[in-house]
Amino acid sequence: MTGPAQDDAEVAYLREVTALAKSLIAAEDPYEVALDIHGVSAHASLEVEPAGFVWLIWGDLTDRVELNPDGHEQAAAEMVRAAREWLSLDLANREAVARYLDYWVHDVYRYARRTGTDADRSTRILLSDTS
Repeated sequence: MTGPAQDDAEVAYLREVTALAKSLIAAEDPYEVALDIHGVSAHASLEVEPAGFVWLIWGDLTDRVELNPDGHEQAAAEMVRAAREWLSLDLANREAVARYLDYWVHDVYRYARRTGTDADRSTRILLSDTS
């Protein structure tokens, strides 16, 4: 089961991020495209739930370059990995998208998971009907 249907804004956002992820992989330096993903996600986060989580991920990825210019090559490799993993997703499958976001937000960047009644809030939000 893929969960509730995605609305038009979410579908458009996911397509835009996917196009940017394809561009990032082909880019000589993925940093500028990563900034575009971050910016698009910041703007879309007001309407599209997954965008806030994507914004957080790509903010961390771009921060790695900005805060440690000597680690640019390693950060670029991580950006490419994140983009490739994004491109491997079935974006119509909300559970798959939620797993990707959970992995990058909590396992890679070590943001705390909520406990108690707020446990796995991001997964519940992504799987809920937002229409």
